[in-house]
Amino acid sequence: MRWLNRSRRRSIEGTLLIWSTAWCAVVLLVFTTLFMVSYQATSLIGQKRVMELEMATLLGQGADRLAEEAVTTTWDRYAAATDSVIRLTDAEGNVLFQIMGPVFTGTVVDEIASRVPMPAQGQDFTKPHWSYPYAWRDENGYHRVLALTEGVRFENGSFGQLSIFTLLDPLRQAALHMLTVFFVLDAAVIALFGVGMRLLIERGFRPLARLMAGIQQVEWRRAGRLSFSDLPPELMSLQESVNQMLDRIDVAMDEQRRFVADASHELRTPLAIIAGHANLLRRWGRDNPRVWEPAVRNIVLEVGRLQRLVDELLALSNLDQVDELPVGGGMGQAEMDEMFARLRDDALMLRPDLEMEVSVHLTSGGRVAIQPDRLRQVLVGLVDNAMRHTPQGGWIRLMAREESTTARITISDNGDGIPEDVLPHIFERFYRGEAARREGQGAGLGLAISKQVVERYGGQIYVRSAVGKGTTVVMVLPLVGRRRTSEG
Repeated sequence: MRWLNRSRRRSIEGTLLIWSTAWCAVVLLVFTTLFMVSYQATSLIGQKRVMELEMATLLGQGADRLAEEAVTTTWDRYAAATDSVIRLTDAEGNVLFQIMGPVFTGTVVDEIASRVPMPAQGQDFTKPHWSYPYAWRDENGYHRVLALTEGVRFENGSFGQLSIFTLLDPLRQAALHMLTVFFVLDAAVIALFGVGMRLLIERGFRPLARLMAGIQQVEWRRAGRLSFSDLPPELMSLQESVNQMLDRIDVAMDEQRRFVADASHELRTPLAIIAGHANLLRRWGRDNPRVWEPAVRNIVLEVGRLQRLVDELLALSNLDQVDELPVGGGMGQAEMDEMFARLRDDALMLRPDLEMEVSVHLTSGGRVAIQPDRLRQVLVGLVDNAMRHTPQGGWIRLMAREESTTARITISDNGDGIPEDVLPHIFERFYRGEAARREGQGAGLGLAISKQVVERYGGQIYVRSAVGKGTTVVMVLPLVGRRRTSEG
């Protein structure tokens, strides 16, 4: 575990150096392995060719003549020089001719011969047969034998077997020597590669180190930005991303400061009113109904105003913490008709002078992807805004209709309208136009909450308005089952 923690803390330069050197070592190891396998195979093929030539020479001399040879022939010297055994036996296994190098002993040769059976009579009788019949270890080390055997026929009609046993010690020693040379060369190459990679990585990381130092020097909350002009293209892109991130941080900080200031301002007024009336009650209102009755009424009103403000702030905070709200089954034609009818009845109860029209046009399977409580929350605020800004005898229209993969809900009125300079800011938190400020209506959070709710359901909300001609608020919400498609 301690090793894992150290590896996690290792720098990128160190990680690149380690892994690149390790990869170099793996490549060299694979190359060395393949080369040694190829080298051994080539050496073995060469050894077999020598033995085949030796066998051809012996057979060319003739098996009968070889059986009559004395052990002091040139073959004896050849066997001694090559650590080989040349052995001729008859069909019963009796040795007719045998010479062997100094490494071999009679016991070892007999053991090897016993492991090489006489070839069966047939068309393959005179074909050469290769095998590795025996291996042993003595005071001189480990020995392994390569055997070449072939059936022979004598002039008298009998048959026998001619065998050549050769030690593979020279091949193994040459391979070990070659492997040692390669290991030394591989170690030297890996060391040189590691030193070279360290220098190259340090040189390659210099621009990144400069960029990191620049990021550390940039003072947060100030206008300082990274301005290196001689960076590689990848780091230039990173520099631009960091500068954009700093811009977004500045915007977010400004919005946060404005939010805190606006919230403090909205809270200060009702608190001041409550404090003033409380002091009035404490001084003169204890026994004077004409003082305490309006004071208590105003305190209750301001407490309600504070409660609504706190509820709206909590709603915004909860919406900020989620990217998507649960849809459930959504709302179909029947649910929308019932909700719109209730909204119309409630509005006419408060403003009987208005003409309010509602209509819903959804297909039998079309269901709007939003929970009823959330939609009612949004529509109540929008209808309330329309009622407050629609003059005597005006009209309000609340309509919903299905459009391909979405549902469009509109709230229209022929009221005062919204000035052109105010329109881009109406969804900002705590923003209120001049008229709203004069009338002290709300805290400027209703439309911000509506926008958050609609967007959390994958929808959009926007406003069209003209001064003196009225306002239309449009909500576009996806249908259930088609939400992801519409977002894609």
